[in-house]
Amino acid sequence: MNAVEAAELTRVLRPRLAVPIHYAFTGGPIRDRFLLKKDPRPEMYVDAAADVAPDTKIHVLHPGEPLAL
Repeated sequence: MNAVEAAELTRVLRPRLAVPIHYAFTGGPIRDRFLLKKDPRPEMYVDAAADVAPDTKIHVLHPGEPLAL
């Protein structure tokens, strides 16, 4: 699932809060770039979700950062 597909799923599910965390996962530089075609920037999801799910608050956690609810 890429960032736009994840944003579409956010639109369908309509959560109040979305926390993208899998963007920091890596399968290695070659696998990420050529096989997974992955872009590790969470901003792509944030921007896409803002367009299609404006009522959902997006909170990006950086690796190791805790989430307090």
